[in-house]
Amino acid sequence: MKLISLLLLAAVPAGAFDLPAVGVADVKAIVPAAEAPAVKPATQHLWLSVTNTPSFKEAQASDWSNQVEARVRGNGTDRYDVNLRTPQGYTWGSISKFGSSYNFFGSGMNLYMSGGNGSHFINGNFMENGKTYFVSVNVSGSDAFNGNVYGNGLNLFYSRGSINGWFDEALLPKKAVAAVAAFLLALQIEAQPAK
Repeated sequence: MKLISLLLLAAVPAGAFDLPAVGVADVKAIVPAAEAPAVKPATQHLWLSVTNTPSFKEAQASDWSNQVEARVRGNGTDRYDVNLRTPQGYTWGSISKFGSSYNFFGSGMNLYMSGGNGSHFINGNFMENGKTYFVSVNVSGSDAFNGNVYGNGLNLFYSRGSINGWFDEALLPKKAVAAVAAFLLALQIEAQPAK
């Protein structure tokens, strides 16, 4: 066995097992620099203060620090005028009720809410800065004044006095969050008898 090993070593030229010296510059030339991973923006907290004025069939939700506002006012039977404000500007539209379904149309918005007895589903799409966003969230609550909205990068809790929680602006920009708040306000207006 020793003889075979000696013959093999004798057959291999000297220096065959020596590695050439490699510097950092040589490694960088061989291996391309890895790109830094994209940093996902953190979710944003939201605290909309809600004010209901039953005598005018009107409700408003505002978070001044995030520049998100939704105003909803009853305009006849089963119809609501809506004004939204976000850093992107103002959006006007209307919510119309047909049976147990609600449609929100206006300023590039085309959203629907259906369901009943505290459980609704909001879906549709809207455009902002030339990009189309899709909305798909669930509303679940004991009534129009207590519940949770979740899905599609959104997790909010609503009550008579506030709508609060967090959202991922990459999935649902502020305009969509304001539109969801408008649906909740329409439900609250509808649930309160006019004084």
